[in-house]
Amino acid sequence: MSTATLQVPSAQAAMKAAFDRYHVGWETRDAARIASLHSIDSVFLLHDGSPAVVGRENIRRHVEGLFETYPGLAFEPAHRTLFGDGRWVFDYTMVLGSADKKARVKMVDVVDVNAAGEVTRKEVFLDPAEAQAALAGAGLA
Repeated sequence: MSTATLQVPSAQAAMKAAFDRYHVGWETRDAARIASLHSIDSVFLLHDGSPAVVGRENIRRHVEGLFETYPGLAFEPAHRTLFGDGRWVFDYTMVLGSADKKARVKMVDVVDVNAAGEVTRKEVFLDPAEAQAALAGAGLA
C-alpha cells in the first residue's frame, strides 16, 4: 500500500501541527488527551447511523468506550492526509480485532478546527455495510 501526504505550505502548518497532536492521542489511546483537543461544544459524528456526540466531556466518554469495546483498535498508515483552511481530511484504515482475526475498515475523517487549534467538529465517514461485513468476518459483530 502506498501512502501520500501533500506538501504543507506555511499557511497550513498550524493544521498539520493540530493534526499531529490529535493523532498522538489516538495512537496512544489517550481519551483525555483527545477530548482536551476538542472545543467545549465540539461535535463527533460517525456516519454509521449513530447519533452525534456533543461536548468535550461526552466525547471523552465516547472515546473511552471505543477503547474499552475494541481493545485492539489500531490504525494503518494514512492513505492521504490533506490540510486546508481550518480543516484536515484523514484517509486511513482502522484495524480491530486480535492477532489472528482482524477487521480492516476504510475510513475518512473530516475535521474542522477553530483559530485556537481546537477540534470543533469531527465527522467520520465509512461504508456501513463494508464495515459490518469486516467486523462479522473477524467475529466482532
